[in-house]
Amino acid sequence: MIARAPNNSDYIRASLFIVLSVSLFTSSHGFVRGLGQTLHPFEIAFFTSVFSFVFYIPWLSRNGLYVMRTENIRLHLIRALFNAAAVSTWYLAISLTPLADATALALMSPMVVTLAAIFFLGERPRSRRWVALGVGFAGALIIVRPGFASFSIGFLFVLLSISCNSGSKILAKRLLRWEAPAVIGSWLALIQIPITLALAVPFWKWPDLPQFLALIAIGLLVGGAHYTQVIAYRWSEVSALEPFNFVRLIIASLIGFFAFSELPDIWTWIGGAIIIASTSYIAHREALRTRER
Repeated sequence: MIARAPNNSDYIRASLFIVLSVSLFTSSHGFVRGLGQTLHPFEIAFFTSVFSFVFYIPWLSRNGLYVMRTENIRLHLIRALFNAAAVSTWYLAISLTPLADATALALMSPMVVTLAAIFFLGERPRSRRWVALGVGFAGALIIVRPGFASFSIGFLFVLLSISCNSGSKILAKRLLRWEAPAVIGSWLALIQIPITLALAVPFWKWPDLPQFLALIAIGLLVGGAHYTQVIAYRWSEVSALEPFNFVRLIIASLIGFFAFSELPDIWTWIGGAIIIASTSYIAHREALRTRER
């Protein structure tokens, strides 16, 4: 793929696609929250992978299997491992924790990407970025409130999930140098099937018809979410789009309230707002540094 110079119309297009992507992801999480009471999250993750691949079957039927040709199978495999871990731990988290609380804490994802760049890629952050990271961490502590509220192990799974998801996002952006969004998304879903099946087998329970229909819905929503996410990354940098994840908190709160009678307390909103402000600042600084380079 030939690199393009970013412009405002590209960013607007990317913003619309990333909002659609996070909306589809969060809608699927509502189904997972409901099913997680009767089916193990690892089994849900397996069916998610299967039906996510189904999302790409019309495209494959129209163009033939040869469109999935790739010279980057190793990167696809590594990304699938990251993403399978992210999905499985996230489904565990939202089966144990109110949806809005887990979603608010998951807004720390851009901070995790930034820390990974510092410690593993050798980036040298300026003092303002360290301050932003500290503020975001304070927002996370407000949500968790250690010592002042009953701690949920689901929060640990959220942190593990966003760490793995950050690796998946970075690899998706790298793969876009050579391959189209549909190729990247279809390989992800396909490789995840055996990985998540291995995790699900010890907890297997055959779903009934309503559960099976819900699993289909989850898979199709996630397939569409990954596809629109990769399209968004085609038009803009990952860090510049991360602040749009705030949409997740609004949708998750509405789903939690209307479907599960879960009403997030004021501390969840305050902590989420602080994390959003911190990550937005980090994304702004990253965009400035990109333009300078």
